[in-house]
Amino acid sequence: MVVKYIMVFLLLGVLIMVSLGTLRKMKSYQDYNLAGRNTGLFALTATLVAAEFNTATLIGGASVAFLFGTVGLWYTSLIFIVVFLVYAFTVSKKYRRLNISTIPQYFDKRFKNEKGSEVIRFLSAIITLFYTWLAPASYLAGLTVIGSVLLGVNPIIFSVVLVVICLLLSVTGGLMTAIGIDVVAFILILIGIPAILFIGYNAAGGFGNLSQVFEPKLLSLAPVWDTDVNIATAMTWGLQITFLYIAAPWYGQRIFSAKSESVAYKAMLLNTFFIVALYGVVVLATMLSKVVFPNLAYPEQALPLLINDYANPFLQGFLLVTLLMVGISTMVAVWNSAVSIIVNDVVSRYWAKDKGDKYMIRISRLFLFLLAISTLALGIMFIGNIQHSLLFLSTFTGMVAIPILMSLYWKKYNSIGAISSMAVGLIYCTLGILLNFPMHYISPIGVVLAVIAGTIATFATANDSRYRSNNEEFFEIVESKEKIVEDVQQVRHVTE
Repeated sequence: MVVKYIMVFLLLGVLIMVSLGTLRKMKSYQDYNLAGRNTGLFALTATLVAAEFNTATLIGGASVAFLFGTVGLWYTSLIFIVVFLVYAFTVSKKYRRLNISTIPQYFDKRFKNEKGSEVIRFLSAIITLFYTWLAPASYLAGLTVIGSVLLGVNPIIFSVVLVVICLLLSVTGGLMTAIGIDVVAFILILIGIPAILFIGYNAAGGFGNLSQVFEPKLLSLAPVWDTDVNIATAMTWGLQITFLYIAAPWYGQRIFSAKSESVAYKAMLLNTFFIVALYGVVVLATMLSKVVFPNLAYPEQALPLLINDYANPFLQGFLLVTLLMVGISTMVAVWNSAVSIIVNDVVSRYWAKDKGDKYMIRISRLFLFLLAISTLALGIMFIGNIQHSLLFLSTFTGMVAIPILMSLYWKKYNSIGAISSMAVGLIYCTLGILLNFPMHYISPIGVVLAVIAGTIATFATANDSRYRSNNEEFFEIVESKEKIVEDVQQVRHVTE
């Protein structure tokens, strides 16, 4: 146990150094909010991987793999091939070209001067903010499982200490600090996750023993339809989070911070490879843990118990800090994106216009403090409900992606079409959840209805000048090459 605490304190020392280092480098609010839009390929790849590789998916995906074998590989790993390649090919370059700071600002640029532009902007801000407000409590829950198993610490005490540490680290340099923390997490993950597979392989006596605890169909990649979590669930979840990530503010914030559009695109491709591979390793390690713990009552404890029972003290300590960093990095990432939405889309737009950088940084830190308190309260009091509701919250956030994609690739699509898409999708998904529709009848049908509603509304208002935007400049930017985008923006700056 002493070794584990030594490793934890060493990690804390490294994170403090990163935090103080970014504080010294920070010169402006753009540094605090978007790392100066100067994030290079390695740092961007690292922060994208660390922002996705989280304890909620890690623990939840492990549970699916423990119970249903290779269904967990589809559910936790393989779906991300589609999720992140769609992101890379459809929005990564275009987001960076637009020079925006938040997802709601996208709608400002696209529906410029249209009557409904403020409504769609406000709706997208509320929906994305709601997800980023609740999601960190789920990550905190995953961290408490790790802490209680590997450190034997009371979950409430562990939650309080962890939130305080995350808050103290993240208030210093905003996204600059978050990216620095993510780089540390990325390096630890690349070493630690394969080590867990090695431990599981040795403890289980090899992959050949998987047949002792899994049916043949659960050891094949052939679609399985007759389990509680099956291929339909995995495919629906994949569709759902494909749209979720297109609208995800914590991923958008990182793409907006890229040094260039080519960096944003290449980093997303690398991120796809790393996430699929790392989650695949986690699934295999969890399946092997079932050979070791065939009667485990709580599958979410499989990986922590595997480490606790079969790793030497030094490796236990290293893997403990690795798993802690998995949760810490994602929690800080989502906190920062939530604060960015509050400050850029609410405070600076409706409340405190034309304020200087010092004010923006101070108010960001204040909201970060309030968000940390709410994460702790929700994580302690309502975590069971939150973890269950995250699945549905991702459905709502994903509905923001429909008007994003339609407006990127259809010039006549207008603000009333965007509002209709989002409203119809949200209403149907809400009814589906309240009426207990099967998961695969909620988001897929919601997407189809949202597209149909947006199309009908756009054609119905095509001749109404109130819903006709001056979007030539928008499409000139998103459809241009990188050098041309720079020239367009320079000309615009001179004329202004």
